[in-house]
Amino acid sequence: MSKKKKKNKDLQLSNKISRRDFVNGSLVGLGVALLSPSLPVNAAEKKPVGLFNDPWTGFGGVGDYANSNGNIASVQKAAHLIRDGLTSKLLDEAEDTGEEYDMIIIGGGFSGIGAAYQFHKKYGNTKKCLIIENHPVFGGEAKQNEFEVDGHKLYGPQGSNDFGPPNKDDKGLITEIYHATGLPFNYKFVEQDPKKTKIKAPIENYYGVYWDEERFDTGYFLGREAKKSWIINPRADKLSRLPWPDDIKADLNRAFEDLEDKYQGDNIDRWLDSMSYKDLLEKVYGYNPAVTKYFDPIIAISMGGVGCDVYSAYSARELEMPCTRARYVYDSSINEVEMGALSFPGGNTGSFRHIVKYLIPESIKGGKKFEDILFNSINFKALDRPSNPISIRLNSTAIDIRHAGAIDTSKHVIVTYQENGLVKRVKAKTVVSAIGGWVGKHIIKDLPPIITDAYKEFHHSPILVVNVAVRHWRFLNELGISSARWFEGFGNFFSIRRPMDTGKKNQPFEPDKPAVMTFYVPFNNPGHPISVQGTIGRAELLSKSYSDYEKEIVEQMTLMFSDYGFNARRDIAGIVLNRWGHAYISPQPGFHFGKDGKESPKEIVKKGYNRIQFGHSELSGYMSHTNALTEGSRAALAAMELL
Repeated sequence: MSKKKKKNKDLQLSNKISRRDFVNGSLVGLGVALLSPSLPVNAAEKKPVGLFNDPWTGFGGVGDYANSNGNIASVQKAAHLIRDGLTSKLLDEAEDTGEEYDMIIIGGGFSGIGAAYQFHKKYGNTKKCLIIENHPVFGGEAKQNEFEVDGHKLYGPQGSNDFGPPNKDDKGLITEIYHATGLPFNYKFVEQDPKKTKIKAPIENYYGVYWDEERFDTGYFLGREAKKSWIINPRADKLSRLPWPDDIKADLNRAFEDLEDKYQGDNIDRWLDSMSYKDLLEKVYGYNPAVTKYFDPIIAISMGGVGCDVYSAYSARELEMPCTRARYVYDSSINEVEMGALSFPGGNTGSFRHIVKYLIPESIKGGKKFEDILFNSINFKALDRPSNPISIRLNSTAIDIRHAGAIDTSKHVIVTYQENGLVKRVKAKTVVSAIGGWVGKHIIKDLPPIITDAYKEFHHSPILVVNVAVRHWRFLNELGISSARWFEGFGNFFSIRRPMDTGKKNQPFEPDKPAVMTFYVPFNNPGHPISVQGTIGRAELLSKSYSDYEKEIVEQMTLMFSDYGFNARRDIAGIVLNRWGHAYISPQPGFHFGKDGKESPKEIVKKGYNRIQFGHSELSGYMSHTNALTEGSRAALAAMELL
């Protein structure tokens, strides 16, 4: 046996699998043999059944979200049919349902639910609204992965994650939603037993990657060939232990301190939007290109998806990056809860479920207790009842949207969609497109040229979020970290979290107990035009099977942690991939404020036309759940002026 083949064999999990393991979803070592080509749908519940999806999607965890992990194969296939213009032949098959709605919302993520909230606020039970969602479960990127490991229920975010509760006395949409839906304004997190671990872990998934390294135990993995493979908390002594050139470390420290200000004008936002973040760092502040390279994956992981060379410096300001007059400053006098960067067990799934429960009271089984809304089963049958003022229709992909007759005089919009293989047609007085422009521009057939042209300036990039359930994390405790960065190999960043206190169903935070390690894998490709970077990244994201990624994850974890007691066969309980092909809007210079005196592309799209309005988080230039709620709400208000 060759050395390479032996290495690969050693990295596979055991072929011997118990029933417990099967339920927990451990696929390593099983390969694709146990993966069924497709999953049936329980017609009564309108709910997918079974444990596994196809070899590309792989294991999706357990629970209601088990068959909706990221852009699953069926969603991906439908999207590509739309992109390639192959759905037009289906229109002749469309059956008119005879339904008419006051508003149809395309997309069941935060933007769509924000529009539905505004509709409910104005009309209550007096008018009808339908949300059409192509995934098997509502939420968009605000969904969770669930695992059952050794008697513990574990959760990880599929995408949308961090949140900061508003002040309950504030005015505005988000505070209003908190009050209306019963979302708490104050949160507690599981107490840490110092006798079992002294590891400082974040209470969300991002801040350890850059913003708050000083607060949490973050390790830099430099490779097995390095003199010292791991440097723990390198910023504690200004990077002095890192084997990097002194001039680069000096520039990085200068960037971290961020004491210089090169701008003397009175409109820093427009100034920043006139250049890339790379140009700001290197041309304006004179940093070594290695500084840009250091920040490239941070931008890509957190919200940009592309390299600093094509990313608007204004967008970097929104991310609180150095040199933008907005850098997040570590303050040891403020604890992590007061800091306001929090996470529910399954990411922003917690916020989303509260809003759905508010709009459709029977959508989640049980009462209105915080714990019940977070963890009780979804009542799929309750989502789309004729009696509902607001309904959510899952597994339904919109393929054709257009005004009935002439746009200027039309009184209705015709929406054609495919649901579980059947093509159907419904009518609405207004439509809110709460989906990304990468789809909307293909399915809305009577778009005015000005909006079509504006959408050409929208660029999107992918991310892969991997949740790895481990039976223990003693190897991290031994190493002394809760998160890590590395600079070669698969991925770039991972973290574990100190879980939120949710009552009786708390996740543990002890090294001997199971946990979820969340890996963020960017696909940024600096050096290419912005129109190319996302395309290259998506091709890479989508080109590999589940088993391909599984091997890479196991290999990377073995490389980093085997010296500290990690054994993949023994310690990994399950791996879930969440592929998001268009996870982020990637704003280039001029996206926010326009260039050459022209209106910005996002403001053009925001205007909508006649009975169709656009309300997606991409229109903010920053795809967060609060921006999504805001944009969806804005679009609904505009559409309702016609009702």
